[in-house]
Amino acid sequence: MSESLALEGVYQHVGGRLALADIDISLPQGGWLLICGPNGAGKSLLTRLILGLDRPSAGRVRVLGQDLDELGEAAMVRLRGALGAVLQRGSLLADYTVLENLLLPLRTLAMSRDDMARAARLVMTLLGLDGLENHLPRSLSLGQQRRVELARALIHRPRLLIWDGLSDGLDPGVARETLAVLRQLRTNQNLSLIATDNGLDALAGGAERVVVLERGQILFDGTAPALESACASRLDLRVALRGHP
Repeated sequence: MSESLALEGVYQHVGGRLALADIDISLPQGGWLLICGPNGAGKSLLTRLILGLDRPSAGRVRVLGQDLDELGEAAMVRLRGALGAVLQRGSLLADYTVLENLLLPLRTLAMSRDDMARAARLVMTLLGLDGLENHLPRSLSLGQQRRVELARALIHRPRLLIWDGLSDGLDPGVARETLAVLRQLRTNQNLSLIATDNGLDALAGGAERVVVLERGQILFDGTAPALESACASRLDLRVALRGHP
């Protein structure tokens, strides 16, 4: 089975501080990985490494079978064309409408205007965004903005989606509906998903594998049921995932 992600012996220093230490994570194509841990654990830093926005101090990062250290600028651009990303800090362009934001990833593809409009309508309907095409981001709720960001990340049918802050800005009902859409895309498009979240709530989304980070180190790596079982006897996991004993 082909891999969507492989991190091998990854270390990362930020401002002279060791922020990630000895990280080994792999994920097959079509897999679903949830990375949990408190604020400052290193979750967002990991997503930046996966996207090639930062380079590790040591170790290897392979995404969709390609070693990021071996890619030139043009090859990196091509690889990013197979990735979708929803980042923690809002990335919508304030002066662009919802539709204009959605179409940005398609501008470099050989698509007609009709095909781009069709793709936008499809993903908006999928995520419950119909009727918002001409709205500016500032007129939307935080949850709507997050769904527009997700729609933009999905519009070009990526092979791997990275979602930093899975439950941020989404009420429980919308979160469940959104996760149902992602499960459907996994089945239909063999989409791989790597998501981060502070706690255990996102486990209901169906992640087969969970990694728990604390201070840049892996406390746990296994299945969701195994994590729930381990939390019963491990105080460090309960503290990392809930912020209290």
